[in-house]
Amino acid sequence: MAIIVTYDIPTRHVDLKKLLFDKGYTDKIQHFQDGAYKKIYLPNTTVYHATKTASEGRDDLQTCTTALQVKLERCISTQWGPNWAAIYGGPFQ
Repeated sequence: MAIIVTYDIPTRHVDLKKLLFDKGYTDKIQHFQDGAYKKIYLPNTTVYHATKTASEGRDDLQTCTTALQVKLERCISTQWGPNWAAIYGGPFQ
């Protein structure tokens, strides 16, 4: 099952993303549309994992913010389902 996790933290955004990337999360999703793969670039504080459950995503985020001594202000971890819409965006600069 694939998930997306969105969160708010006050500081250390880059450090948190590095820890999450080390756990297999990414900030983009490959999507097949109109005969070609396109990348969906997720919002800055959202990550994707192809095989984790929603609970595992929340727990990973709590573990990483605890390790960084950063307050996890908000978090939603949910299954990436078949019914979604997106503005694909571009890579972060």
